[in-house]
Amino acid sequence: MDSLDTAEIVVVGGTLTAWAAAARLAAAFGPAVGVTVLETPRHTPAADATGRVVALDPQVQRDLFDRLGVPEETWMRACSASFTLGVRYVNWRTGGAAQLAPRPLIGHAPDRFDRPFATLPECEEFPLSEFWRLRRRTGETVEPLDRACFREPPLLDARRSPRWLDGRIAVPYGWHADAELLTRFLRRTAVQRFGVRTARGVPLDADRDGDGMLTALRTADGTRLAGDLFLDCTGPASLLLSGVLREPFTGGHPLTDRTVTVSVPYDSAVAGIEPNGTATALPFGWAWHRPLPDRIGAGLVCASAWTDEERAVRTLCALWGLRPGVADVRVQHRPGGAARRAWVHNCVALGSAARSADPLADDGLVGVLRQLARLVRDFPDRRHLSAPADRFNRAAAADAAAADDLARLLYRAAPRADTPFWRTHGELPLSDALSACLEGHRAGLTPEPGELPLRMVLAALDPRGGPPPAALAHRTAARRAADAHFTRIRRQQRILLETLPSAHTYLHRLHTRRSPAPALAGAGPART
Repeated sequence: MDSLDTAEIVVVGGTLTAWAAAARLAAAFGPAVGVTVLETPRHTPAADATGRVVALDPQVQRDLFDRLGVPEETWMRACSASFTLGVRYVNWRTGGAAQLAPRPLIGHAPDRFDRPFATLPECEEFPLSEFWRLRRRTGETVEPLDRACFREPPLLDARRSPRWLDGRIAVPYGWHADAELLTRFLRRTAVQRFGVRTARGVPLDADRDGDGMLTALRTADGTRLAGDLFLDCTGPASLLLSGVLREPFTGGHPLTDRTVTVSVPYDSAVAGIEPNGTATALPFGWAWHRPLPDRIGAGLVCASAWTDEERAVRTLCALWGLRPGVADVRVQHRPGGAARRAWVHNCVALGSAARSADPLADDGLVGVLRQLARLVRDFPDRRHLSAPADRFNRAAAADAAAADDLARLLYRAAPRADTPFWRTHGELPLSDALSACLEGHRAGLTPEPGELPLRMVLAALDPRGGPPPAALAHRTAARRAADAHFTRIRRQQRILLETLPSAHTYLHRLHTRRSPAPALAGAGPART
C-alpha cells in the first residue's frame, strides 16, 4: 500500500479479537486509514472467550481503552465486569478426585498458590524471592512464597476489592468481563466513534495480484471487499490464513485438546465475589472459573487420550452442582498447533486464528494487543512488506514460545503423579530455554531476564527445591534489608485487610451508579 494514499484494512471475523483490532487501528490512524469488518458467522467460540467470561490483564486499560478514550468505569458497567488480582492455583500438588476445595498438604496447609499481577519486589539487586529461598533453607520461615512476597493473597482470601471506595488503587488488578457484552461494546465504539464500516458474509475466495498479495475478498453472497491489508480474526476457523492462503499449521505436543464450558448462576450479594480467577487441577486435566457479579464462567480442559466427552461434561457439572442434560454445556475440540507464519503476504492472523494452544499458554487479549501495537508501529506499505512481516513473525513466535514454556512448566513441575495424565505430562520434553531455567533454579542461580514467572511457579510447586544464591551468604546488609521488606509486606497486608471494602461492595456501587452520557462520535483524541 502506498503511504501517500488512503490505506484500506479489511478485518475478517465478528470476534472479540476482530473488534479490538478494528477499534485499535481506527483510533491510531484516524481518517488516513479505512477499516471494514467483515462479520462472519461464529463457527466456534474463540479461545479467549470460552466459558463466556474473558480474563483481561491490567495492561488492557492502557493498551486498548485509554487509546479509545474510554474510562474504566464506562466499559466495566457495559460489560458486567469484575476485578481480578491474579490467578489462584488449587490442587496442583496433591492427587485425588475432582474437587474445587483445596486439599490439605503435609502440615495441613491448603494446596493452593497465587500468581498476582503485582510485580515481585526487588531488594539489593536480587528478587525478593531469593531471600525467601534462603529463609526457607535456614528454617527461618515455612510461609509460602506468595504470602511472604506479595500483599495480595490475604486479600483474595477475604474477597477484598483492589480499590478503596473513593476510587484510589491499592494493588494492581485486571478484570473479568462478559465476552459477548465486551465484543458488542467494542463494536459500538469502533463504528460510532471511529467510523469503522461493517459487512456480513463468509469469505470463499480472494483476488490476488501477480505477487500473491490479496487485493479483494469474495463472499458467498457475491460481495467483493477490496483492501490493502487483511486481518484474519476468525478464531480457530482461520478462514483467511489457513482457508484462503493455505498456510500450513505445524503440530506440536498438544497438552490438551478439548474444552468444556458452562455459565453458572451466582448471586454475589449472598456469598461475595472472588477477586481472582482460579485454575484447579483435576485427575485428567484442569478446571477454571472466573466470577462476574451475577454468574461464573466455568470451564474444564482435558485431553481426549484420557477422557471422553461424556465424562468431561459430567465432571464439570458435578463440580458446580449442575445437571448435565439441563445445563447449557458447550464442548470445543482444539487440536494443538500454530501457523508456520502469522503474517503471510498482506494477511495478518491474530489470536487463535494463528495459534491453538492450551488455555494455560494463551495470553488472550493482551497478546493480541501486543501484536496490534507492533502492527501500528511497523505499519507497512506495499513496497516494503517483507521486513515488518519477518519482524512480526519472529516476535509472535517468541511470545508463543514463552507462553508454552509457562504452561509446560506447570504440568511438568506439578508433583502430581496419581493418574496417566499427570504421569505423562510430567515427562513432557522441554525447550532449551525451559531446560536452562530449571538448571539455573537447581544450581541456585538468580533468574535471567524473562525467567521470573517460571521461577515463581517452580518455587510454588517445589518450595524445597533449589538452593538460594551463594552470594547471599556474603550480603549481610542485603539480608537485613530483605527482613525489613518482609515485615513491611506483612504490615501492609494487615492495613489493606482493615481498610479495603469487599469486592462485592465496590462492584455493587459501580454497577448501580448511573452511567455518564456516552461520548459523541469523533469526540476528542484518544488518551495515550
